[in-house]
Amino acid sequence: MTEALQKEQGMFWFIRGNIRTLMICRVLWSLSTSIVYPYFSFYILALGGTEKEIGLISSVGILAGMILYPVGGFLADRVGRVKLIGYSTVLYALSHIPFVIANNWQTLAIGQFLAQLLLFYTPAMNALSSDSLPPGVRGRGFAIMMAVPQAIRILAPFIGGQLIAYFQTTSGLTEDLALIRAVKLAWSIAFLTGLLVAYLRLRYLEETIEDDESEKYSWGDLPRVFKESYLSIIESVRWMDRSLKTIVLIEMVTAFFVAMSAPFWSVYAKAVVGVSVPEWGNVNLVSGVVALIFALPMGQVVDSWGAKKAILAGMLTAPLVIFLFQYTTGFWTVALAITVISVCNKIMIPGFSTLIANMIPRERRGRLYSLLGERGVQISWGNFWGGGFLIFPPAAMGAWVGGQLYAYSPTLVWQITSVAILFSALMVLFLVKEPEKAQV
Repeated sequence: MTEALQKEQGMFWFIRGNIRTLMICRVLWSLSTSIVYPYFSFYILALGGTEKEIGLISSVGILAGMILYPVGGFLADRVGRVKLIGYSTVLYALSHIPFVIANNWQTLAIGQFLAQLLLFYTPAMNALSSDSLPPGVRGRGFAIMMAVPQAIRILAPFIGGQLIAYFQTTSGLTEDLALIRAVKLAWSIAFLTGLLVAYLRLRYLEETIEDDESEKYSWGDLPRVFKESYLSIIESVRWMDRSLKTIVLIEMVTAFFVAMSAPFWSVYAKAVVGVSVPEWGNVNLVSGVVALIFALPMGQVVDSWGAKKAILAGMLTAPLVIFLFQYTTGFWTVALAITVISVCNKIMIPGFSTLIANMIPRERRGRLYSLLGERGVQISWGNFWGGGFLIFPPAAMGAWVGGQLYAYSPTLVWQITSVAILFSALMVLFLVKEPEKAQV
């Protein structure tokens, strides 16, 4: 499409077809899951878990995620994207049931294992997004695909906090039992939303792999699919150039330390700083509003500066904020820290997404995304999100270590994580090179 025609159709001309459907589905997911996910660590504690169990449950979920990721990436390239995404979304929605019926932290561990195991369609969805975005607008495209769900996600934690506060003040139950009742209701809504999202994906997504490029498999081929999927890992790693291998190494390093700290931002804010559970929802509201304002400008920065410079802007700012989090003294300092981290994410994620998409040809995206994901580095302050097969092991280890380390000394978590992110930023600076020509 020519530049003149793009201007005639408007600056968001690429929000159509698959991109529009994917955004609508992410909006629905954001509205439901973001009500409850910021309070997952509190839910574990209310059901009898400790800080160590928070780390353990996070670690179990991350390990489960790696099991089928290569299979999802392999099938995305060989069979196609859409049916894999749609039918797997049904299974993922069903995995929310243990969160609804849980009466102890062990049931939550089972639910987290199943939920992460059944997210193996994520590489196919990432590949479909990259396939459907033209190279010249990927920075803006990825930024908008994050920003629109974020617009809905802004209010969701606030709603969750108010829901918990309502049950705590009106139910006559103890604080923990009221929180459990509120969270169970929120998980029930998320389960039903998941079924709706699955329908929309099956009904409206369009395949980007041509019939002559795809293969047919039966249930009897399942052992061969597993074997070829895992063998493709070796071939894919060999295919990567130095810059892409460096990005994988950076993701593995940061995954360990981000997963180590992710579940404990809310716990530290409540136990050490004194931020209440409803106030934690307000923190997410404030940070979400500011991040939404900056989302599109950050995507435009990626397209105009180049992905690498944009990534460095975020990765050199984030370590300072993470280090200073241990010195927060109240609601507003916590909100400021989380807000700056949110803005850093808004430039790092589209930056990495653009850089990785520009490096990988369409016919390899499913398999490569199954290994390294498409978001690069993201600072999480709840559950650890995303990644790929090569990212899951260090993230799982980091989550377990985080539980042990936080129980020993909460402040060490922020000190160590900040140093690791700074080290990773230097690796980007000196070892990563942008491709001369972007892959379509």
